[in-house]
Amino acid sequence: MSVDADREAVYAAERAAVDGTDLEAVRPLPDVRSLATAVVRGAWWPGPPVDVRAARSDALSSSASSASADSGDVVVVRIAASQCTVATIAHELAHALAGVDAGHGGVYRRAVLDVVEVLTNIDTTDRRGTLHAGQLSAAFSSAGLDVGERRWSAPSSGISGPIAL
Repeated sequence: MSVDADREAVYAAERAAVDGTDLEAVRPLPDVRSLATAVVRGAWWPGPPVDVRAARSDALSSSASSASADSGDVVVVRIAASQCTVATIAHELAHALAGVDAGHGGVYRRAVLDVVEVLTNIDTTDRRGTLHAGQLSAAFSSAGLDVGERRWSAPSSGISGPIAL
């Protein structure tokens, strides 16, 4: 059995939830980096520092990996040009939050739902973030993928306005 047995099922559920939405629009890397910075430097972020970089020019996929920095551990996110989207940065930030060694299990799925909410909106006047997270949660459920317990505090409903959209 694979260490990350749910990987392909999670990818399929994420595609089902976000394909055709604004989360899949390819954006310039500085825009995606700015989104990640807004989340990581925001009041809610309970994870490690994150450094977003461009992946190699021939890279077909994005990734998150642990690295050491002078000030401690940092997660390096490499974004492939074809995947420079809100959905991809949410996916990679979720790896940073859950732990890059956690794979795509239940804790990762909890993390990506929280990150999607924070990235897209938790404003009580415009529930698109809740809608996107709800679509993703439903896709996980339809695929038989459980969502784990948080190892961090829930995003505050006091966070307002979309970071992305």
